[in-house]
Amino acid sequence: LMIGQSNCAGRGYMIESDTTDIIPGVWLLNAEGRPEPAKAPFNRYSNIRKDMSMQMIGPAVGFAPMMHENTGRNILIIQNAKGGSGLWEWQNEDPSSVTFTDSTLIRTVPALKYGKLKGIVWHQGETDTSNGLAGDIYISRFSQMIARLRSAMEVGEEVPVIVGELGQWEWEKKELIDAFNDVTLPRLTKVVPNCHKVESDGLECRSEDHSDPHFSRASNIELGRRFAEAILNCYQAIGDR
Repeated sequence: LMIGQSNCAGRGYMIESDTTDIIPGVWLLNAEGRPEPAKAPFNRYSNIRKDMSMQMIGPAVGFAPMMHENTGRNILIIQNAKGGSGLWEWQNEDPSSVTFTDSTLIRTVPALKYGKLKGIVWHQGETDTSNGLAGDIYISRFSQMIARLRSAMEVGEEVPVIVGELGQWEWEKKELIDAFNDVTLPRLTKVVPNCHKVESDGLECRSEDHSDPHFSRASNIELGRRFAEAILNCYQAIGDR
């Protein structure tokens, strides 16, 4: 399950083959709730996404092939991201509100008939960072969201949660980006059981002026591979690959 905001949805500029080449051993949950052979953009079937024209290369394109290559298993990706979304839209204090987590579970729970959930990948935080909501309140909301996801999908702490750092160029004030990457995320991994962080060191912006928070095509693929390595390491530690 891959969820979050625009850098999870994918905003890396695509080349033609990205939209035509099927990725071997990788399947994508479609709008009818069935697996289909996967190709970019992976966020095409999100039930909360922005316009289709905005869906591009995301980390799933690097993540899924590496998972298949290292396990020899078919990999089903359920991607449900929404560009610009804040964590409060995923986990709201109002119990009567309909959140993006609710929308995601509508797709995810029925799809568990196709196999076991092996991981939750989350990339989000740009919106909360810019709005000054990346400290204690972020950690509390995230912890509640993951507990809810695990409960609704009837899985426990054995399913790892992987979170990614934000891009480190100055699309926002450097102190805010550093606070999220170096303080909020490390604390979050200590609060949420079996939660692990991947770094964004060396990853690049898709635009030359660096005012854009989105990763380039190559950096999205590399970030996805880092997500995959993190999940694989979790299962290697317990002798399950």
